[in-house]
Amino acid sequence: MKYYQISVSAEPKVIGVNNGIYQLEIDEKAIDKKDAKFINFIEWFNYKNENFWSKQDIVKLLKSPIIKGKMLKKAKITDIMGYAPEYHCLHNIYSEKYIEIVKTHGIGDYSIFDFEIENVKEKYYLMFVKTITTPEIIFDNSTLYTGHKIMNNLKYYSVENYEQFRQLLEREPLIRYEKVAISKEYYGRDIISVQATAGHFYSEKLIDFLLDCGITGLQVSYNNSIQLDFVL
Repeated sequence: MKYYQISVSAEPKVIGVNNGIYQLEIDEKAIDKKDAKFINFIEWFNYKNENFWSKQDIVKLLKSPIIKGKMLKKAKITDIMGYAPEYHCLHNIYSEKYIEIVKTHGIGDYSIFDFEIENVKEKYYLMFVKTITTPEIIFDNSTLYTGHKIMNNLKYYSVENYEQFRQLLEREPLIRYEKVAISKEYYGRDIISVQATAGHFYSEKLIDFLLDCGITGLQVSYNNSIQLDFVL
């Protein structure tokens, strides 16, 4: 089974705006920031939350607050959309149609949170998929590098474990992954989230199904996706 990273389309003809990032903004004035559900939500999905990665199961216990947004002028409504300012690890919003499709596939532990858009009747949601943390990566089977092929300055690094990776990251903060190795137990899931990478990995089967169903706004990195490798 092949996997590819997915994101929101940046094409103006698809999303209606040319910022290449998002189609709507959080409507801060319309959110009840004193609501207990929102307080718990915002405290957990915070970049400064040191417990986030080690205690991801807490996400399932959070109750969905009322989060509201407004479309940008000229922005088009699609099934997957970027928004700003973005909550930690909740990179996009998804239409109800999109969510209902992915729920029929094997996506592991996930949580969804309501997202209301002004003057848009269809329901939208934020979605969190339980994530494989960086220490879980099997580094001696992964491929890491710096540089760019077009500049002819690629350099590859041998890393045996997470501690070596941390030491390397201090010296080479721009290091990237060409291949990420994870446990074989994840093979067959249709959505795989890895902390160290941008964008979820979707199975080719799920991608094809979404596109066959006419899902809009989905950008698939067929040619430059990080390779997923599954090992015992």
